[in-house]
Amino acid sequence: MTWLQVAVSVPGSALAEVEGLLEAHGALALTLLNDADEVVLEPAPGETPLWSTLRVRALLPLDANIAELGKALRGLMGATEIEIDFVADRDWQANAAAHAVNEVFADRIWLLPKGAAVHGEDDGGASRGGAGLTRLYLEPGLAFGSGAHPTTRLCLSWLAEHLRGTERVLDFGCGSGVLAIAAGLLGARVVAVDHDPQAVVASRENATYNGLGPDRIDVMDLSGWRRRSRGSSFDVVVANILAGPLMALADEFESVLAPGGSLVLSGLLEDQGERVMNCYPTVKFVPPLREAGWLCLQGTRTA
Repeated sequence: MTWLQVAVSVPGSALAEVEGLLEAHGALALTLLNDADEVVLEPAPGETPLWSTLRVRALLPLDANIAELGKALRGLMGATEIEIDFVADRDWQANAAAHAVNEVFADRIWLLPKGAAVHGEDDGGASRGGAGLTRLYLEPGLAFGSGAHPTTRLCLSWLAEHLRGTERVLDFGCGSGVLAIAAGLLGARVVAVDHDPQAVVASRENATYNGLGPDRIDVMDLSGWRRRSRGSSFDVVVANILAGPLMALADEFESVLAPGGSLVLSGLLEDQGERVMNCYPTVKFVPPLREAGWLCLQGTRTA
């Protein structure tokens, strides 16, 4: 399955309290690393020496309240930088069912686990307000993007509310392909990009399962994108990744977003929104969408 990995630097004297906070917020595993280039020599019997500064990495479930955890850590240690990433383990496929999503977005897209129709979970939309819902079947496999995480749901809601079916859409960091597939099912023509070979495979397989071929969703790796991106123009650019890459890729995203086009960015926490928006001078942002401490930025290219 996929986990949230949180990394934070802490003084050795605060380790016990930090461990307690992480465990209280659902941490299932902790790793301690040297963060100060110190050498700890062979300890005396009964001693457990620690570096003066440690890097603590914790694995937490996807639904962990990261905003609340960050507030608690800063309350304990003052201003501190918290790194967040998504990691997958080898048991993803065996545990994917536990993260399957059955949810309707903006009364247009109904996200269902693969096999829902076989097992009687898909009633044609009758139980969800009518048969007109577009159904999206997903099995995340080894790529992030089950639809369970708030950032994915926020992006899906935006796509379901705003796409009209004539747009050209770039999904950068496509993961399982859920956003690209949603856009394709709503009629858009999509380019989906990811640096992870497993994500590229998963996105293609999930697109095919949903009846979408390469004429509708063109999935490629990062090197393929770099070869073909020059001169590209998109009506919508959506990226559900992390704050750091969103800032690093700002010039690239602005260069391929058509004037008047929509930029949709997620994967960042509430206190990261301002820094990310400042990296996009040609985009006029509106108030972001929010869920459980996470943000989805939405804006229009003005120049």
